[in-house]
Amino acid sequence: MPFLELNKCQTPVKFLLALLLMVLGTGLVAAQSITGDPVDLEFEVINATTGQSGTISRLLMQYSSIRLEPIFDIEPSGSLFEVPGAPIKDRGKYIMTAWRQGVPYYWSLRGRDLKEKPVKLHVFDTASGLDDVTIVGLNLLMRKTQSLLEMEYLIQVENSARPQVSIVGEPRVSLILPAGARSATLSYGNGPEPEELEITSLPGGRAHLAVPLTTGRNPMRLKTTVEWSEGMTIAVGANVPIRSWSLMASPVNLDIQAFDLVPTDISGETGHLRYKGPEVAAEESFTFRMATLSGTGQEEELFTQNTDQEDKSTEESTNKEEDEDNGFPFVAFTPILIIIIVLAARRRRQS
Repeated sequence: MPFLELNKCQTPVKFLLALLLMVLGTGLVAAQSITGDPVDLEFEVINATTGQSGTISRLLMQYSSIRLEPIFDIEPSGSLFEVPGAPIKDRGKYIMTAWRQGVPYYWSLRGRDLKEKPVKLHVFDTASGLDDVTIVGLNLLMRKTQSLLEMEYLIQVENSARPQVSIVGEPRVSLILPAGARSATLSYGNGPEPEELEITSLPGGRAHLAVPLTTGRNPMRLKTTVEWSEGMTIAVGANVPIRSWSLMASPVNLDIQAFDLVPTDISGETGHLRYKGPEVAAEESFTFRMATLSGTGQEEELFTQNTDQEDKSTEESTNKEEDEDNGFPFVAFTPILIIIIVLAARRRRQS
């Protein structure tokens, strides 16, 4: 149907159907595809700890679309190697994961970047010990229900070791949890998707964060619950220094008491209470007491979304091909549809 004849459709439904068929026929609603031109890729592994050539035990490349689609998964040998005939789209987005000494390292690259020869992959040696490890940020979110206190620790652990190495093995960073904490889960956020990791409970209400600490900051999220009791105490501490931490609690009728715990929002207008805590030295703790004031108080959902929603959010933020020339989403055409409908309606009234 020629474009100029669209205004002759007898009903708005027919008009929209005809316009939709035209759009589909022009290929504007094209689906993203893993298909690309075959390219011989070259890689060079560099040991960033020593500045010399390095090796890896495994290399995985995935195409980032609606989900991560595997392109290849190999066990290369040597510091220089080639992967022939990989399907590459210049504007496609690819996630590279390389393992060295059991530690994964990640890169997000466009297809055009992969065509550089060679693509350099920087990895690190491993070491143990926590002398250069610090919790530089900890946000503790708490929500009281009728019988439980739900808790979520959002943690940033910094590895500042020099020369740069990944910290693995014992001792692990251990975090103080309330006595009786249960159903604890830990996720680690350095990769393209959050990874669920093991938690080992320790005597005294501690939890091991069994995570390889790559150089720089390592984000983690620990969730747990504990039975609520009036006047209960919560301790914040770890076996490494905590440079900065804060507390958010809901509902607003909670009474939280401690010296040096500075309220930053106690109005209750936001639906939660907010406090800033002092620095906590390694192997020490800061304790505060909790009780309930009269009234129910305004409640607020403080916690991060569930896994399905996190995955969807990750896909939306990381899997779009912003400059993809393979068509654009139909939603981008919606304003044009509206304009065409309005113009067609005006022409009918004028006639």
